[in-house]
Amino acid sequence: MILEDTWLGDKWVKTIKMILYVPYVNIVDNRILNNSVIFISETKVVAFDVRLTKQVKNLAKNERVVFGTVDLNEGKGYNSSTGIFIAPSDGTYVFDWTTMTYQRAYSHTSLVVNGDFKSWNHCNDGLTKTYVTCSKMAVVKLKQGDKVWIGVFLGPAGLYEQYTSFSGYKL
Repeated sequence: MILEDTWLGDKWVKTIKMILYVPYVNIVDNRILNNSVIFISETKVVAFDVRLTKQVKNLAKNERVVFGTVDLNEGKGYNSSTGIFIAPSDGTYVFDWTTMTYQRAYSHTSLVVNGDFKSWNHCNDGLTKTYVTCSKMAVVKLKQGDKVWIGVFLGPAGLYEQYTSFSGYKL
């Protein structure tokens, strides 16, 4: 397996190139020729890792969390203006998000796929004077063009700066 940059007409993308070497039998004289290339396949790398740029308070029910700081965006699926990841191809994807609540605050967030809540994260610090972090991971099957984001399923939500993050990748 080789990880390399490949030019696709108008942009560079990370690809994984798999080359399979197998013995090949010469039909004419039955000689075995080793290390003959018989299959080449390329897979685009899809992965992103983003976090909040600044604190967010009082997000209402059904609001989307927009993560403005992009640390990784291979495949260019995540849009930092909208907070939406768009699947570039069919497949199984893994998503993870972590929230940090303010003191005496709540954050009830969910992984949202095409407007439907799929996985929930309940982070509650309603009584103490501490910051609470909560994490959740979800594995979902997506079609090309499906939209995924982190939304609030019960508001208001208060999220603390760079300690709140969202990441995903294609298996």
